[in-house]
Amino acid sequence: MAAVGLGSLGSVGIANAATKTNTNPQQSLIEKLATTFKLNKDDVKKVFDEEHASRQAEHTADIKTKLDAAVKAGTLTQAQEDKIIAKAAELQMTRQADMDAFKDKTPAERKAAMDAKRAEIDKWISDNGIPTEFARFVMGGGPGGHRGHRDPEGKGGGMGHGGMMHDDNDSDTKAPSAN
Repeated sequence: MAAVGLGSLGSVGIANAATKTNTNPQQSLIEKLATTFKLNKDDVKKVFDEEHASRQAEHTADIKTKLDAAVKAGTLTQAQEDKIIAKAAELQMTRQADMDAFKDKTPAERKAAMDAKRAEIDKWISDNGIPTEFARFVMGGGPGGHRGHRDPEGKGGGMGHGGMMHDDNDSDTKAPSAN
């Protein structure tokens, strides 16, 4: 119930914080919760950090399970899975720095930087022979892929806020099309 409450408050806090310029929505929510409920801000931040770490660990384990199934099915090699996992970890490590660099850019500059990053990742995927339906895992996402990247069948979601991918398509281990 606490997680549901925090999730609901998170939506309100993020929406409210989004109207302010140059603020971190999560930090604003942490401060608001601490103030409203007379809590220690560091304790509230610790709860947020622990929840984030827990969700990230679950997400990583889910991706590993799906990639393992693809290796078992023969649609991905073990070497490709290892490369995907390593690249996703590398991108995760640079994600915050990338977001920090974006905050002072114009929308056009952000788009250009994201397009360049997308092209770099697409090239890496191609250079490493990764089937396009597994591109979504490179960015650490699930069933949707990174925004803007489309496989030959027109599937794949995209790189959204924070580089996370979202899509309801769950064809995680489907063999590549012959197109």
